[in-house]
Amino acid sequence: LQFPVPKLPSGPRPTSGLLLVPGDRIVWLGDSITAAHTYGRYVETFFLLRRPDLNLTFINAGIGGHSALNGLNRLDQDVLSQNPSVVVINFGMNDAAYPTGSPHAAFIQNIDATIERLRQGGVQRIIWVEPTPAHTAGVSAQSKLADRQRQLERLVSEMRSHHVRADVIKVQWHNQMKQALNAAAAKPDFKLIPDRIHPSAAGHAIMAVEFLRQIGADLEATVIESTVQQAYMETEFRRAGAASNKTEKIRTPMERSVGTSINLSSAMPPVPMLYSAEQTKLLGNQSLEAIRKLIWRIKGLEQGTRYVVNIDGVAIGSYSGAELSRGVDIMPNSANRKTLSTVAKRELMACTLKDQYVFLNDFECMFDMLYQKDQLRMLMRPDRVRDLPDFGAIRLSTYTNFTNNWIDSASRAITERAMQIRQTPHILSLVPAK
Repeated sequence: LQFPVPKLPSGPRPTSGLLLVPGDRIVWLGDSITAAHTYGRYVETFFLLRRPDLNLTFINAGIGGHSALNGLNRLDQDVLSQNPSVVVINFGMNDAAYPTGSPHAAFIQNIDATIERLRQGGVQRIIWVEPTPAHTAGVSAQSKLADRQRQLERLVSEMRSHHVRADVIKVQWHNQMKQALNAAAAKPDFKLIPDRIHPSAAGHAIMAVEFLRQIGADLEATVIESTVQQAYMETEFRRAGAASNKTEKIRTPMERSVGTSINLSSAMPPVPMLYSAEQTKLLGNQSLEAIRKLIWRIKGLEQGTRYVVNIDGVAIGSYSGAELSRGVDIMPNSANRKTLSTVAKRELMACTLKDQYVFLNDFECMFDMLYQKDQLRMLMRPDRVRDLPDFGAIRLSTYTNFTNNWIDSASRAITERAMQIRQTPHILSLVPAK
């Protein structure tokens, strides 16, 4: 069975095989772009849905306004205390704003010192990502923002030419973000970097897929291949989890006047990082488009007959046998889907929704649970309570252990929900149109 491989965007090639291994503990170290943890949550949600078997733990150690020097100075407290096997380093946006001669402007030296300290602390793999660009369209070439972008370009160039050992992987996304900025310019109401510094959710989605692609993650589209033979339909698809490189075959009864249905609970799911298929396409990133797709290709149908495709009992669309034989993307475009309210998100309503946006609901459920866990971790940072007067009678280590246990229990709940989502039947059905 041959599945289509999406055309990869220009830029660095992915690593050979997935960089992450079962049981990895990954710490995101960076500034406010990391602290927002949007691209980090996209990455974590991707693995929860497609590779829950990896049992990965992600910990956000981003702090707004920080440079690489700030990150270096807090490695023991915020990073090494978490016993990570992998650390992602993402600085540069603030470093580029410091004048020459400032210790914060010594970007490469500070990164080198950070990498060496992480090695000494037992970190096995280090992922060093480029700073994202500032959005300078329409600003004066003499402005501070334009100068910051020039400095960012210099840092990116220095980073790319800087020699590192095999335990350090560089992720390049600066140019991909600039390409997306140019593409987004076609729609003035669509903001990729709204405040010119911090990417929007769409910008973080590009960062996430570039990160995933360059560490060797599987970003192929979900493809369901079916063949109608006499009184049954034989269907084949790749499975989620450790055996994602293998396929599963299902044979279901098929009556041409009635149709058939298939349980997709074990299939590798689409990962719709953005609601809108049109918005995804606008950004021009093939990997971002590919992981959103759910392609159903059916051979052996009557070419002129029309069929209704349903997911969990909700009609997705009507297609001819000829269209289905070529393959159709049946992941619905949710551009008009109402965004869940703040209360609904707090109550994790997406975890129980059953409608035509079923795979979007699965993704949003995971994303919102991770958001709540991140908020819990941010509120419980030890440095937020270290100097409170009423804290003197309580040992900081006792408090830290308590909060870590609380966060670990939240992480277990998220992992259990991910496994539950993968075990929940998602019924794909084909019914002749009347």
